[in-house]
Amino acid sequence: MKHRHLVIAVFVTVLGAVLTLAFRGVGRQLPELFPNLARERREVSLPLALQQDDDVGDGTSSEPQTPQAAIPLKLSGELPNDDSSSGDSGDGSFSSARLKHAGRTGRRLVAATPIPRILGAPRQISESFEVPPELEAIVNFWKKVYGVYDSDHVVLHDTDHLEIEYGVLDFSDLSRRGLSDSEKKSIRDSEISSATSRIKGILDELDHWEGVAPLSDEVRKISQLFRHIPDSDKFKKAKEAIRTQTGLKNRFEEGLRHSGRYMAYFEDIFQSYGLPKEIARLPFVESLFRERAMSKVGAAGLWQFMPDTARRYMTVNNLVDERYDPLMATHAAARLLLKNKELLGTWPLAINAYNSGPGNLLKAISALGTRDIGTIVTRFRSGSYAFASRNFFPSFLAALDVAEHPEKYFGHVIKERPMEFDLVELPGTMAFPEVAYYAGSTMAEIQGLNPAFSPAVFQGDFSIPAGTQIRVPRGGQQLFASRFIQHYTGAEASNFHVIQNGENLPEIAARYGLTPQDLQRVNATEELRSGRVLMIPSLSSLVKNSLSE
Repeated sequence: MKHRHLVIAVFVTVLGAVLTLAFRGVGRQLPELFPNLARERREVSLPLALQQDDDVGDGTSSEPQTPQAAIPLKLSGELPNDDSSSGDSGDGSFSSARLKHAGRTGRRLVAATPIPRILGAPRQISESFEVPPELEAIVNFWKKVYGVYDSDHVVLHDTDHLEIEYGVLDFSDLSRRGLSDSEKKSIRDSEISSATSRIKGILDELDHWEGVAPLSDEVRKISQLFRHIPDSDKFKKAKEAIRTQTGLKNRFEEGLRHSGRYMAYFEDIFQSYGLPKEIARLPFVESLFRERAMSKVGAAGLWQFMPDTARRYMTVNNLVDERYDPLMATHAAARLLLKNKELLGTWPLAINAYNSGPGNLLKAISALGTRDIGTIVTRFRSGSYAFASRNFFPSFLAALDVAEHPEKYFGHVIKERPMEFDLVELPGTMAFPEVAYYAGSTMAEIQGLNPAFSPAVFQGDFSIPAGTQIRVPRGGQQLFASRFIQHYTGAEASNFHVIQNGENLPEIAARYGLTPQDLQRVNATEELRSGRVLMIPSLSSLVKNSLSE
């Protein structure tokens, strides 16, 4: 049975190759010229992404999903004081003891933890990504979300003034109590609700306080958090602006380890487009480097492209979704960011527009008369420029700092090795099981390197068109070429050559003692792409061709 399957696979491959070479000059018009041509499998459609002008409006994921809302805990015991009594250990390190559980009868909302100090000289970054003074408090808040508090910790804070942190709730004991996920969620929801109500009660007391009756210690401490805000209605507004944020330290560290697989490629791609390589850290904000991330509104992949935006730059259909291909999506993100930069003038605004869409930023520039990102984030208010949009660039700056100084937040982090692969341009129409056979690879390896294709394509239900570039495991390129040539019966060949980056036809021809015309006649191509297999004709075949002509 295996032998029979192999014979069928070889037959299909040979047939595809013969047709490809015979009709290479009209390759993409083949379906129109031969509408009744029978195929054993339907072929995947791989249209080029439209390079139309972007509409000024929605970004990739206009209000991306914030991390799961932090779940409430009972407010009991101490409330946070101002920074002068935050309890910093003095050495700049994060003390987990400050988040410990206060007892079985309730949880203590402990004071916010300070950010660890940078150890050693910081890496120089582009001037565009220095933290503006107006955004320093916001950036510090997101540094703690990414690098200090993990998913067991919930920060209760003010939505408009992120420097106001009411405290942190610790749920780490729930994982040790053998509870089901639904039980954990119920406890978290109940206790967060209780804590939020308690804070609202204190803010209401402050809103109605006439300055005569003495305040309790906990009320006084919350009052101190607002001492820098002159608004007479600040406590009334704060009652409606309490927000919870779950920590992301453990997920950020996991993403940091996984980023080693891609970061070098991302930086090279960005630099090839003229983008600052620091922006390659944006997936930490978008997806925490999870390839299969999918938001509730349909944004997908490491770069969280919405379908409509993605189709302007790459292929998205039911068989191929390049949003899930980290490298293809990075090319698309670079082009989108470049267009934002051309429209808005600065990289901070271009990055902010990646989330909110350039339309919001153009409105902000018009309303405030400035392109200064600090002014826009702190002063511009619009219905569609809400919390996530306002915090997008500050959270990027925070993620950049945490990613560039992992030892400060996580200690020593061992990153994954960069993925390794060879590129192969398919010489004929074939299915993925055939590609795996020719490359001496497993289907799992091929699928891992080509994540944009759907399961149906990997199962072999659809064929991949000739000329498609496919990634194969490192070292598989030469094996693919040699196996394909061995099974190819439509032309005589004594050798083969796999095109590498930077090679041209005259150089390749000279290496084998041939002319460029010899290679063109046998391979029917003038286009050279990395990974393409060129057949090197034997002397006997050249003589035969010459005599027949």
